[in-house]
Amino acid sequence: MSSASSAWMDRAPVDLRLLPGALVTWVGCWWVLGQQPLAGAVLSGLLLLMSLLCGVRLSRSRPGRHRRERRDRVTATVLLTGVVAGSVLGVATVRATERSAVITGHPAEVTAIVQPTAEPQRMASERSERYRVPARLFGVLHDAERARDLPVLLLTDAGWRDVPVGTTWWVRARVVPTGAGDSAAALLVVTSGAHQHGPAAWHHRAVNRLRSGLVSVSAGLAPQARGLVPGIALGDTRAMPPVLGEDLRTVSLTHITAVSGMHVAIVLGSVLLCLWWAPVWVRVGVGGVVLLGFVALVYPSGSVLRAGTMGAVLLLGLATGRPRASIPALLATVIVLLGLDPWLSRDFGFTLSVVATSGLLALAAPIARRLGGVCPPQVAMAAAVPAAAQLVCAPVILFLAPGLPTHGVLANVLATPAVPPATLLGVLATLCQPFWPAGAQSLAQAAAWFTAWIATVATTTAGLPLATLPWPEGPAAVRCW
Repeated sequence: MSSASSAWMDRAPVDLRLLPGALVTWVGCWWVLGQQPLAGAVLSGLLLLMSLLCGVRLSRSRPGRHRRERRDRVTATVLLTGVVAGSVLGVATVRATERSAVITGHPAEVTAIVQPTAEPQRMASERSERYRVPARLFGVLHDAERARDLPVLLLTDAGWRDVPVGTTWWVRARVVPTGAGDSAAALLVVTSGAHQHGPAAWHHRAVNRLRSGLVSVSAGLAPQARGLVPGIALGDTRAMPPVLGEDLRTVSLTHITAVSGMHVAIVLGSVLLCLWWAPVWVRVGVGGVVLLGFVALVYPSGSVLRAGTMGAVLLLGLATGRPRASIPALLATVIVLLGLDPWLSRDFGFTLSVVATSGLLALAAPIARRLGGVCPPQVAMAAAVPAAAQLVCAPVILFLAPGLPTHGVLANVLATPAVPPATLLGVLATLCQPFWPAGAQSLAQAAAWFTAWIATVATTTAGLPLATLPWPEGPAAVRCW
């Protein structure tokens, strides 16, 4: 058996001492963002006080019987949880207060510098053609002293349909504060035409060219492929037929067009499979380059950076030769990311990224061992990666989707085998288009064969009786579950 296979099938015990801290931090951030600053300060203080008391108890503890040692280990875990969660929640409270002060301190209408971070997405509107554009707010005219670089959401007209990502613009916009737990600090309703402030950087121009290349070679394909080929490979769903998009939502398949840990796992897993013969340092080095390139290709937005971070954790497991030892690294990564951006606690993409990576680290090895009895180890590894990711993501998707998709599990089981080849062929077509347009066209056409199956599964299962059952949202959904 190869060293790669041995690494993935490591049976070492898992260190879960950071698990309580990660869970308390996640739940605490989710709760704090919806409360007044005093509530967050009180909760953070209580957690730190609990840590102090545990520290005092440990300092007075004496070595002794096994029961006492076990009690001390529990106390140490509580101490670690209190320190980690209390510190992160304190930071979250301060950051939420600062963000609120920045946004509420503005007049109702401002002239601002913004930079789109993703392609404009058309909104469903019968009155006019409107677009929503994720962006960064870099500055406000006549207000240079106030802190900046905040995530915002622009509501614009048709003039923004083809605005390149990475360019900066002066806009006149009306500021609308968002909810406390919203990842966007504010909604900027653009009230007049935009004036370009600066061009995109070279790396933005390169990525924009690659992405537009895949869209262009997909333009002559079947309607489903025009939306699904760029959607699965790059997360670009602008050409998705509305009816197909609704079918995907009905049967809980929209996650295949949202770049997440599953897509990173597919790309990284395929690269590592091709390099199964190489030394570990070669696999890790090439994997790191591919990971950085893929993150840049699909735009380093918040969700993509999270997926990339989770992919880096997988590489860490490979580099150390103990993938299961990377589970503590994953838990530490969750805590650090929540400390940097507590709004991730309410983000659906973050949840899927963490769950997908957890599934890969915990389940890929057992699945590979099971499959290893009927197929070569390399094939078992290639099949185990997407299978583990899908297995753990499906319950989260079913739980968080509006309504209960009765046929969601069936649709995911049927569509999942087509996702890895469609993703890889789409990415290869993207990379080939600037140098070999004919080859890119052939690769996109091959990807369209697999997306045709996904579209057929979505349309067929969405058309079955009782495709969606009523399901309450919010706290009521949790109680019903």
